[in-house]
Order: sequence, then structure tokens, then C-alpha cells
Amino acid sequence: MDLPAASPLITYTLETPRFPAALLVIASALAWFALRPHFPRPAAIAALSLAGAAVGLVALAALVETTGERLSRQTRSLVETALAGDTRAVSDLLHEGLVLRVGSDQSRMSRSDLLRRVPALKEIVRSNHVRTVAAAKTGRDSGESVLAQTTTPHLGAPTANEWRFRWSREADGRWRITEMIWERWAGDAVPTLSLIDR
Repeated sequence: MDLPAASPLITYTLETPRFPAALLVIASALAWFALRPHFPRPAAIAALSLAGAAVGLVALAALVETTGERLSRQTRSLVETALAGDTRAVSDLLHEGLVLRVGSDQSRMSRSDLLRRVPALKEIVRSNHVRTVAAAKTGRDSGESVLAQTTTPHLGAPTANEWRFRWSREADGRWRITEMIWERWAGDAVPTLSLIDR
């Protein structure tokens, strides 16, 4: 489930700003208590500036959606719409040349084959719990996301499974999946096409 490492600057300013924001708040408190006895005005200015920077950082992160965050959101949306049997919504997230690969045997399924099976998913799957989703930009117009979830079929037990999605940004600015890879089923077991070719 590995992904290319994202830029630390993007990670800690736009995706998870809590740590640097907390450091700014601590620095604000230290500046106030250290400078106030002898320099009350500079102490107030420094403390307020640092506290303001912390608030601004959190606000910026809330307003800006990075590529990684967008691909994570779209990955979750793909799962939700597929399990709801919404072929149109799923289709909108798939590149025209999409290929689904299953396990290490390189079994393949085309976009049209996959979409034909979407309406039946809500009859096959009783419940589904997405455990983790992570995504990263891998190039100027390419990205990748990984998904770990637990799926309970109507006729079966809860089963862990893992997926990888490769994305491409198209001319209209939309990100769509060019390749889906079903990597794991039931822990370390390699899935086979027969699991969904029913």
C-alpha cells in the first residue's frame, strides 16, 4: 500500500497543519511570557502575530484542496457510488481506456465490463467499511490512491481487501481513473477475477 512521498511543505501546511499550528501557538505563548516583563508592547505584537499565523495556516488548509485530498475524496466517492449501483456516477470517474487488473495473474476487465457489473454490487455486498484511503500526486497530470476496506458479502463473512487506483488529469481538468488494481482479498490472498465475474 506504498505511495510516493508527498512534499513535506504541502503535507504540513495544506493537508495536516495541526502540528505546525500547534508550534506557532506554543511560540506565541513563549514570546508573551518571556518578553512581557521587560518589553510588553513587543511581547503583545509577537504573541498576536504568531497566534494569527496559526489561525491563518489552519484556515488556508481548510480552503485549499490538494491533489492528494481530491483523489482521496474521489476514491471514497467511487466506492460509495459503486456500492449504491450508480453506474452514471461511477462512469464519470473512469477514463475511457480504463483497465481493471485483478491480482498477480494480470486478469483484466475493461471499462464497459466493469460498468455492466455495477448495478449488481448492491445485491452482492451487504456492508462495507472503508478503513483507510491515501493518495498522492505522482506527476504533473498523474496520481495514485490506495484503499483498504472490509467488505461483507450477503453470502459470506467480513473480508479485508485492498485496491490501488491510478489517476490522470484530463483536458477538462477532471481527474479520472486509468487503472484499477485489486491487490488483496482476505488478508494476503491474491484475488481472482472469478470473485466478481459472477
